[in-house]
Amino acid sequence: MSTLSTTLANFIRTQAMPPFLVLRDVASQVANLIPETWDRFCFRRFWGEGILSTDAYFVMDSYENVRLRNNFRNAETSRTSEKAEAFIGTEIIRGSFCPQAAAMLTALFLRHSGKVLRIATDTEPGLKRDSILICYGTPDMNFKTFDIEAWSGSSLCQFLFTPNGQRAFRLAGQLHSMENRCGLIYDKAIVLRLTNRQDSGRPHVVCAGLTEWGSLAAVHYLTKNWKELHKRFDGFGKRRDFCVLFELECGQFENVRELASVVWWEPGPAPNPVLESSHV
Repeated sequence: MSTLSTTLANFIRTQAMPPFLVLRDVASQVANLIPETWDRFCFRRFWGEGILSTDAYFVMDSYENVRLRNNFRNAETSRTSEKAEAFIGTEIIRGSFCPQAAAMLTALFLRHSGKVLRIATDTEPGLKRDSILICYGTPDMNFKTFDIEAWSGSSLCQFLFTPNGQRAFRLAGQLHSMENRCGLIYDKAIVLRLTNRQDSGRPHVVCAGLTEWGSLAAVHYLTKNWKELHKRFDGFGKRRDFCVLFELECGQFENVRELASVVWWEPGPAPNPVLESSHV
């Protein structure tokens, strides 16, 4: 009886176990491969088919011509002489977080497309409208963001200055500016995706905040939530224009709270944006 048990155990160990271990290893690799392949497919759907044949650009401010940029600022009509409120603790040197934002997006593109995200400044002549552009910063800080807002007619979101001089976003008819609540400063930021009118397979994306903290938070939000955004706005085989607005405490760019979002369900020559959600 003991000999039979020993023989059976040896047979299982030498004959039955190796194929089982190989099968388990293959199943494990397939299980890892399927989600990775699906993520790549969704990534291509989110960014457009053009990602297979063209470069994507992270476009940042060149930090030149500051006086000229100030002339591009839109302002609400003011009936008062209020002065802009100073928000202590938000004075970050412009461009301080650009390397961190670029690194986040570069890692994202390498992981899901195998391509390197190119870095460019907003004044480079080689940047064309038919490219995939990810613009970092508001229109008064980034010429390409200004161009994209102009091309779209500011239908989804508009950057402007309030009557008392505060930077703000207008979304669904509502103004959203920085706030001081109980001594804590809250910034506002957006992630905006627009169809490229010259090539629908190469969209334009804007990641912008009212301060440097907000712009960094917008990039972080995009890299962490692009799959959720794809589920929300790319249903039934269509890639739709959208804008998501959220707030964050300055200095806490990883923790954001969505306030509202708008979407064009049927983009066309005269699109009509629809308020998709509001948490205000």
